[in-house]
Amino acid sequence: MDLTEDRELYLKLKDGDEQAFKALFLRYYSAMCHFACQFLADSEQAEEIVQDMFVKIWEKRLVLNIETSVKHYLFRSVRNHCLNQIQHEKIKKQYASKVLETAQHEINTEQYFLEVDLIQRIEKCIDSLPPKRKEIFRLSREQGLKYKEIADKLDISVKTVEAQMGLALKYLREELKDFSNHLTTLFFILKKNNRSNRGTSSH
Repeated sequence: MDLTEDRELYLKLKDGDEQAFKALFLRYYSAMCHFACQFLADSEQAEEIVQDMFVKIWEKRLVLNIETSVKHYLFRSVRNHCLNQIQHEKIKKQYASKVLETAQHEINTEQYFLEVDLIQRIEKCIDSLPPKRKEIFRLSREQGLKYKEIADKLDISVKTVEAQMGLALKYLREELKDFSNHLTTLFFILKKNNRSNRGTSSH
């Protein structure tokens, strides 16, 4: 993650640059929703919190003063919004009390900073795949299509789909090896999906 670029986007945002605002939003939105969901246990409410925070940032851009890391500021703001939401609604009082009491200790903010980088690295790696391989990978990973369904959709053989997915996964593992400790679950799911697809394609 280029912190200098974050800073430049923030300064442009203060000057009313909508493209800079959009760039920051797209860069952090997904990971921040995931972060907010750890507090709220509600994905829709988490998305509303993050969207509301970004709206407030835009509305208050002229008086916004971020002296530390922009990323730290955004995550800290989401955390505060979540805790305020829990206090305001008084939903599930025991759960709310636990979150408010232990938020500083039990939720590791740095872990989610790493997840921001990981998500962006994964997307960058996927985008760098050859066009057909990328299309096959996204159909499997994002749309959940079986290999046979992908083969029919693209008018290619199931063997071609299997080969291209294998090459895509091999490339991602190599490019993302620096995040190996955080990828265990991801690639377990991918491998499981791969095995399931192989089983499906044999019928």
